[in-house]
Amino acid sequence: HELGDFVILLNAGMSIQQALFFNFLSACCCYLGLAFGILAGSHFSANWIFALAGGMFLYISLADMFPEMNEVCQEDERKGSILIPFVIQNLGLLTGFTIMVVLTMYSGQIQIG
Repeated sequence: HELGDFVILLNAGMSIQQALFFNFLSACCCYLGLAFGILAGSHFSANWIFALAGGMFLYISLADMFPEMNEVCQEDERKGSILIPFVIQNLGLLTGFTIMVVLTMYSGQIQIG
């Protein structure tokens, strides 16, 4: 993960020293998140924290995924085949949503090991 961030910073035009500094700075922010999580965990229900974290992950993934899916659809539209990518993309999204709903409904009954 950190190596990927480092390469992204280098591709953004930063020098090696700048990229190392900002990568180190972003890695240190996890300690702020840890402290916030510990403080929030002692004052709020874990369900609210998990809901907030899950919502942020969904927002980030969908905000990044939908523009990418739109680009693929535009490329396929130029080639003349839009129905197949549309069906595949929607089946993928529905599969993901279904998995999340099933996990939510049966989370109390799932036993590992």
